[in-house]
Amino acid sequence: MLDYLHAIALSWPAAAVSLLLTLVVGGALWATHNALTRFDDRLVLFEQGSVAYLVQRAALVLAFGIASLPTITRGEADHPWNVLPLQAAQLAWVFVALLGVRYLVDAVLLRERNTEELLDGNVALGVLEAGFYVGFGFILNGSLTGSAPTFALSMASTVVFGLLGLAVVVGMFWLHELVTPWSVRALVRERSLTAAFEAGAVLAAVGIVVREGVAGDFTDWTDGFVAFVATTIFAVATLYLFRWVTNRLVLRSSTLRQIQDGQLVTASAFSAVLLVVVAISVAAVVRTQL
Repeated sequence: MLDYLHAIALSWPAAAVSLLLTLVVGGALWATHNALTRFDDRLVLFEQGSVAYLVQRAALVLAFGIASLPTITRGEADHPWNVLPLQAAQLAWVFVALLGVRYLVDAVLLRERNTEELLDGNVALGVLEAGFYVGFGFILNGSLTGSAPTFALSMASTVVFGLLGLAVVVGMFWLHELVTPWSVRALVRERSLTAAFEAGAVLAAVGIVVREGVAGDFTDWTDGFVAFVATTIFAVATLYLFRWVTNRLVLRSSTLRQIQDGQLVTASAFSAVLLVVVAISVAAVVRTQL
């Protein structure tokens, strides 16, 4: 008991600094995001009560929390003070990535007037953006998980596989737009929550699974790329298969097309939850195989 208390007494100051560093970077991300908007975020969020904008900003906070978790989770062999410089570098990457992806989301989803649509109350767009942010948050989480032989390799692999994962999330949106018999962009612009729930769940789900392809210790680039490509292909194929199967088994009276045509919001939301649950299960299977 005394040894345990002694170990805690030695480690808690560094752990407190690590947590404080995470909170500072998270606060800086929020403040920077606010500074880049052309309106008063506090007024829009907490006085006007914009639900659409709240969904987007809450997803950004959630994505930061998911992404930064590996930076404050260390092994028993790690010296509590020596890992702080690496944590600072990793959090800087999370800051830059989540700040930059904001502009990518605007370019990919509606291509124009994203912010105006949110401020005008387009909750469907907020939900779709939330799926994008959460999916990318899991990708960043995976890119920060594991170790590498050197600090330089650790940061290089983190950035490279983080960007590759982001490309997969973007590509998944385009693929979903291609394979569905309706236009996700058009429906979201028309404020269709059913289209937003479905597409947002796909983006979050693929991020959850592909995370496993970028997580783990970095050994060399060839093994890393092979694991990433294999996991991505498996993720896309499995998610679309189980998306179809679960809807056939659980929502037997409503096909995906009927959900969209009838604008069955509750059925669409439940289908989205099912897809995320499937993604968590698939990710667990992938983790045991890598």
